Amino acid sequence: MSRRRSRVHDRAVATLETALVAALIAALPVYALNLLSRVQFGPPVGEILTFRFHDQPRPTWHVDARRSSTNRSCILRPAVMAVSHGSMVVERRLPDGRTFQAHWAGGPTSDDAGNCGSDVDLAIGLAAMQTLVSADATAVHWHFIGL
Repeated sequence: MSRRRSRVHDRAVATLETALVAALIAALPVYALNLLSRVQFGPPVGEILTFRFHDQPRPTWHVDARRSSTNRSCILRPAVMAVSHGSMVVERRLPDGRTFQAHWAGGPTSDDAGNCGSDVDLAIGLAAMQTLVSADATAVHWHFIGL
């Protein structure tokens, strides 16, 4: 009788272990999605991007932005922005979480009709902001406020 009780006990423990492992496996994706939804990509509010090219080649890439005052599209070309050694301050993240409001101060942002202006508030999408930050590490330098 003791062996029978031991086998029943072993089966119950094995069933409980299996149920616990299954519950953990089922909960892991929910936890991961919850955690991912809390992660915010892009620069934090208050970051300053400066555009300067010393002796490095100037990139030809550009990103699209929108003037906050008129909602008209315009172009940010870091190679042009670097000529005036201007800077951009990330002022806030809009409620949609995928758009940043930033202020550009310097010279023109582009050498064509897409110029945003030399002192302008901009709405910049997350992908465009990440491109500005990471597409050419030799071109864009970060400065952290308060450090």
